[in-house]
Amino acid sequence: MKTLNTILMTAVVLSGAAALSAQTKATANVPFEFTVQNTTLPAGEYTISKNSTGRDLMLIQNVEAHKAVMVIAPSAETAQRRTESPNVVVFRQIGDRYFLEDVKTSGVCGHVAPSKLERELVAETGSHPIAAVIVAAVNVR
Repeated sequence: MKTLNTILMTAVVLSGAAALSAQTKATANVPFEFTVQNTTLPAGEYTISKNSTGRDLMLIQNVEAHKAVMVIAPSAETAQRRTESPNVVVFRQIGDRYFLEDVKTSGVCGHVAPSKLERELVAETGSHPIAAVIVAAVNVR
């Protein structure tokens, strides 16, 4: 039984290492504080990475503060917020708060669904998210 556990743990560690090495990164300078799911991140330079192993996980990390969040972000293109530029990070704005919505670069692409917090803010204020706020992004690879 102990051998089986050791084999399983080794497989998990190796698959995690493979996923990390198979990432493409994008960078973006976000000039405002924003929220991803239930985590609020400060303004600053961010690296955004997504593994290419078929999993829909995206890592958003502040370069200076090293504050990070991992979120499920399927790559499917959304019909709602199509943009002309291929390298952008898109945010929903509710009042004076910003929420990550889409990352669209040639190397990293993902959509973040509205969180419970966003839905509560919409219900509280009676307002819907206003036009998307778009920030330029650069691929790092």
